[in-house]
Amino acid sequence: MFDNKTQKHIPQGLKDRISKKQVSVLTFAQDKSRLAAGGDDCIWIYDLSSETQFAILSGHTERIRSLSFSPDNHTLASSSDDSSLRLWDTNTSNEIATLAGESSSFTTAIASSPDGVPFTGWNEETARLLSNTTSDPARIRTLTFTPDGTLLVSGGADGKIRVWEVETGRELSSFAGHDGLVLSLVFSSDGKYLVSGGSDATVRVWEWADRHLLSIFTGHSDSVSALAISSDCTTVASGGRDPQIILWNIKASGRMGHISGVEGYIWEMEFWKTDDETEKLASINRDGELFIRY
Repeated sequence: MFDNKTQKHIPQGLKDRISKKQVSVLTFAQDKSRLAAGGDDCIWIYDLSSETQFAILSGHTERIRSLSFSPDNHTLASSSDDSSLRLWDTNTSNEIATLAGESSSFTTAIASSPDGVPFTGWNEETARLLSNTTSDPARIRTLTFTPDGTLLVSGGADGKIRVWEVETGRELSSFAGHDGLVLSLVFSSDGKYLVSGGSDATVRVWEWADRHLLSIFTGHSDSVSALAISSDCTTVASGGRDPQIILWNIKASGRMGHISGVEGYIWEMEFWKTDDETEKLASINRDGELFIRY
């Protein structure tokens, strides 16, 4: 499985940013048409078919820590060291809502108002400041949406996994995830499983309906920073700081095999299904190299 590979190009502009150490996080849109990259205070969106940058999202004031596209492929969630968790419309480059922390639009409106009440320029439809929370978004290290797009799940530096309601911004619940930082999260397409990876070098499989821990997979020698689940919801691929990708069977709760000699720190990973229904595994390393394995 995945014995062969080919190298593909990512957009040159993104490659240049990576080589200049301007990028801190990457994520694919769920339909693989777009790639988002976060830097010190902004987010760049690239179209993969044309290999061009078509949007830049500005509003964060410090380093971007995590990104995730919703199932609609144009809504993007981001967290930052500025202690905010935000939603964006990548088609318009507008901030839709701030789930936690302060919105840049909200802060600007307050500052320009003598009585502390935002002027009418504050548009609640395009930039909403939602619920306040005691959780610090600056400590979020990974984000993923549920398959129906109604919930956003975050993994934190405190080892906890938190569940946010997208519509209201409420933090609904949290539970202990890893003995260390939670660095990666992914849902199975049927919504049955959540898989997490952490700095404790483990991969954990959760039954989402009741947040029950089904399996703990061990085999990595260092942090697990990237995860992907096959379209049939049976195979998990995990990668990170050690030079291998490991394949796991969710239902059998065991290891299926591994890919050794991986080129550098795995940053992002996705299963891609081609027109002939063949499933391939795409990975991007810290040098900005994209490999397709088949």
